[in-house]
Amino acid sequence: MKKLHLVIAAQLLLIMPIALLAQEPPYVLTAPFGYGRDATGGAGGSVTTVTTREQFATAVAASGNAIILVSGTLTFGEGQMVKSVVANKTVIGLPGAKLVSTAQVKDGGIWQLSENSNNVIIRNLIFEGPGAYDVDGNDLLFNRGTNVWVDHCEFYDGVDGNFDNSNGADNVTITWNKFGYNKPPKAGGSGGSDDHRFSNLVSGGDGTAPTDGRYSITFAYNWWGNGVRERMPRARNAQLHLLNNYVNSNVGSKAIGLSAGNNGTDVYVENCHFKAVNTVLDAGYGGSPKVTIVGSDRNNGNTNGGTSAPTYAYTAIPWGSVEAAVTGSCGAGATLQVNESTGAVSCGSPVQSSSSRPSSSSSSSSAV
Repeated sequence: MKKLHLVIAAQLLLIMPIALLAQEPPYVLTAPFGYGRDATGGAGGSVTTVTTREQFATAVAASGNAIILVSGTLTFGEGQMVKSVVANKTVIGLPGAKLVSTAQVKDGGIWQLSENSNNVIIRNLIFEGPGAYDVDGNDLLFNRGTNVWVDHCEFYDGVDGNFDNSNGADNVTITWNKFGYNKPPKAGGSGGSDDHRFSNLVSGGDGTAPTDGRYSITFAYNWWGNGVRERMPRARNAQLHLLNNYVNSNVGSKAIGLSAGNNGTDVYVENCHFKAVNTVLDAGYGGSPKVTIVGSDRNNGNTNGGTSAPTYAYTAIPWGSVEAAVTGSCGAGATLQVNESTGAVSCGSPVQSSSSRPSSSSSSSSAV
């Protein structure tokens, strides 16, 4: 009987999610986990630094592996959104690097990953838009990018949204990012909303989906802060894992908004802290999206029968530790230090690029 129990236990381990409960989260990941875990970006490629929008547009669209460092503030005016096929690239912001859009118009924005984009890593960048206005346009749009990891970035004041995934975008991991709106919204947009401070959309319509039918996206250790009203995220045709996220918005109306879409939606929400938002979950946008919320401070339970945890390995912390972790000095946002010679990122003091200067100590580092 004892042997039988051991066999059953071993079989259960094979089908259970590989989740490690810890008190400290992985602030500086050496590689992505989750649905975007296959992204390696420009590993092995040369390191180049860009300081203008034109240099940025050329570098991200070039062929071959590359690590692209962004320095200073790059400005994107009307008609200057970079739309490109991006493949095998790692794009990292040096401390303080910003991509700024000044175009509060339809289709205004900063950067769109177009069809056939694949294997992209984006880290430590600040994306700043001109303010919410319901006429389309995003700080960052994954229109068809696959195998993508976005880590330790900040997104503010997108026109239609801060960071959306639509059309063929799939297999994406979004970790340690901060989303917010600092500028007042503009009313009168063609979309009908006078306050469109809606941050993150997954799928632009019930019939919009990637090749395999559903958007597979991991949102982990992210912070939706002041100014965000809705879409934290809003999804359809999706398979989502929301892990250790922090919602604390002074105007928060709805955090998670869901519909089934044509292909169904499954969302597993784990150990999240919904500190300041009126409604945690609105699954009434259409169809019967399946949702399970566990280990969080609010709304734990199943909706429409619930769904299962993902089977990939990951580290979770209790919801009570999320606020301190996400808002800490190496938490969500562009909080990393970057070695200008190698592109390696770390927590702690700045890493000097000159070999004649003493190297600084850091708590952890990653060469991705």
